[in-house]
Amino acid sequence: MTVATGPTERALFDRFYIRVAPVLRGYIARVCGNRAVSDDIFQEAFLKFLRTVRWSAPEPQQRAFLFKIAARLIIDNSRRIKPESLEAAPRAEAAPAAAVSRHQDLEPDMKSLFEALKPRDRSLLWLAYVEGYSHEHIAEMMGLNAKSIRVLLFRLRGSFAAALRGKGYGQEEQP
Repeated sequence: MTVATGPTERALFDRFYIRVAPVLRGYIARVCGNRAVSDDIFQEAFLKFLRTVRWSAPEPQQRAFLFKIAARLIIDNSRRIKPESLEAAPRAEAAPAAAVSRHQDLEPDMKSLFEALKPRDRSLLWLAYVEGYSHEHIAEMMGLNAKSIRVLLFRLRGSFAAALRGKGYGQEEQP
């Protein structure tokens, strides 16, 4: 087991943690949607990372490996728990139509569409469009082929856009 035990490893871990922890925490929280579960996955991801880390590897490789661990933990967790039905999910109170512009409604609609996705699909979208990882890095993290990532992201973008059009977004208003 390669755990940061010496002062050198401890210093390397501290610097790595300061740079990566906020980004990883945000990714896990957004994909999981449950703070308690995301905190558990965050801690477990770092524990698994510390058991196998090679400090001689470049930081981008370490970071990709940590995100790969987190992505797999998220998927494993989603398989263990029974998902809530959409009808059982609490809904936000709708604001009066006159008080809220159409673009202000976009955020909750985007959030609800994102949360309705499978954990793997949420991970793919988050890693590609929020974290900005390349298809090759995402493929490595998710254990998939890079060409599969391109196809999956293409389909996800299309279905996401169709869902938004179904809610009335993307259609230019005629004067």
